[in-house]
Amino acid sequence: MPRHGKDAHEHLLKVIRDYNPSASDSTIKTYCSNVEKVFKDLGADDGEFDLALLKDTDKVFEALDSKDFTKNTYKNKLSSIITFLLASGVDKKIVNKYSDKVDSLSAKIDRDKAKMEWTEKEKDNKMSIEELQEYLDTLKEKLPAKIETFADIYKYQLYLCGAFQLEFPVRNELADIQIYNTGEYSKITKSESVNYFVINVKNNTMKVYLNNYKTKKVNGDIDFEVDDKELVKLFNKYYVAIKAYFKDADFNHWLLFDINKNKVSRNDYTRLLNKTFELSGKRISSSLIRKIVLSELYPVEKMKKLAHIMGHSIKTAVTDYVKS
Repeated sequence: MPRHGKDAHEHLLKVIRDYNPSASDSTIKTYCSNVEKVFKDLGADDGEFDLALLKDTDKVFEALDSKDFTKNTYKNKLSSIITFLLASGVDKKIVNKYSDKVDSLSAKIDRDKAKMEWTEKEKDNKMSIEELQEYLDTLKEKLPAKIETFADIYKYQLYLCGAFQLEFPVRNELADIQIYNTGEYSKITKSESVNYFVINVKNNTMKVYLNNYKTKKVNGDIDFEVDDKELVKLFNKYYVAIKAYFKDADFNHWLLFDINKNKVSRNDYTRLLNKTFELSGKRISSSLIRKIVLSELYPVEKMKKLAHIMGHSIKTAVTDYVKS
């Protein structure tokens, strides 16, 4: 029987969480968000979650094909659908049709990666590190001296997220960051689903702890120091201001929140980063920044030429021959 509205959303969360209890909250939320959007693309009303809609794979593929998705985004949508269908006990023959589509997309993605070339969309939006930094400098100059209103807070969010991403090109982990000073952090119970910024006011440094990120199961916890004194000083100024804005009674230490004081999601963070660079006329995401930074670091064209001469792919060159 089709479900609607809040009941449908809660059912979706529960079904996927019960099926994959080891998944992080952010992963569960991403699966749910993707499935909900697919139902909407299929014309479902009022959050209607009718499994019959997903069983018509041709119609689902037609709806998704009509969108301007990247191959990775398309693949992620399908993976979320597969998880929901498996969790709901749907016939494996239907699931297999989705799996075949995912395999096809994965093969295309692998071929694109092997070429180490920018997509047309990336070419249209990419900027150099120098251009990104110059743009961020213009935002920094416009930061208000005092942080009192949400409009002031938002300006700091835009600049701080952009500046941090450029220096430390993580994914969208800042959406799940809580911020503390060292004294406060020593007293809290740490959570594996939360990332942390810990400011040492005395030394004007900040420690970053990433407990919740995409490849955590493979790479374990990540921690590193932010020793850019000026950036840390701005983070601390922002932190003091948001504590005052919330008041002690309802402050939950999330680094980023919206005008209603609700924590942002990872999708919200993507939109926030897009907004940061909006006036540049480019659509900049954390993924694109990661590619820009690493592409400027590595001599890609030289690597491609040598790989051709040596008779193998760049992937083989990097994994089998290049050593630290």
